[in-house]
Amino acid sequence: MNNKTFHVGGSIDKAMKGDSELQAFAILQEAWKVTAKNFLSFLPAIIGLFLAQVALLMLGLQVQLGDASLFFEAIVTGGEISSEIVQAGYMANFWSDVLSAPLYVGVSLMALNHAVGLPTKPSHLVKGFPFTLVSVVTMLLTSSLQGVGNAIFPLIGLFLSMGFSMAIILVCEKRVTPLKAIQYSLVATVRKLMPLTAIYLVVLIMFFISFATAGVGLIWTIPFFFNVKGIVYRNLFGITLQVTSMKKGGDDDNSTTDDSKVFNA
Repeated sequence: MNNKTFHVGGSIDKAMKGDSELQAFAILQEAWKVTAKNFLSFLPAIIGLFLAQVALLMLGLQVQLGDASLFFEAIVTGGEISSEIVQAGYMANFWSDVLSAPLYVGVSLMALNHAVGLPTKPSHLVKGFPFTLVSVVTMLLTSSLQGVGNAIFPLIGLFLSMGFSMAIILVCEKRVTPLKAIQYSLVATVRKLMPLTAIYLVVLIMFFISFATAGVGLIWTIPFFFNVKGIVYRNLFGITLQVTSMKKGGDDDNSTTDDSKVFNA
């Protein structure tokens, strides 16, 4: 059995210097094709992540308000919403994002596979579990900083959301510390600010359209969003692959066969 490693795409050094190849239209076009190709295998994992986040959100509201329905009743009636309900909604959403980080990583790693042409299956959603601690810490840091940015000025929060978008993948795929991952993600974003802004603006518009269709469009938009991130990550930082070759030969002849498997290192 022979193991070989390959590197596809950019690198941290290139990303820090702004030398990575990043063309907005080409990335969006590729992500559309990749989403169509992997839609049926990817959607169950997306739904699993969504349901987990909703369950955590409801739990957070229940803990803070004593009755989660109070939050939704206030939203539906359109009356005056108390500061307590607003705070409860914000904190519940915050902890929902943080605690679902391992599943978010699983979906992100699936998107990395798609970015290099590898298939995935719904069970790959749990691939993020080995990174539970580091992913939760990273999500806690990035979400907190985004919250501070939003409190100062909403556009700052949006910029930080884009700037930190690669951090949680970096800590898992490159095995760097959360602080280093945040630094790399932010610097790479600044170096490629224009194409990344164009890419995420298109994705944001797609989310608005999806919400306008009573959320039906999210069935496509969310998988597309993760695949966009996977391709952007590949082009910026590169993806390391490991190829395992197993040779099988008979005793009566000299012929051998190769059984090769490719997976994220």
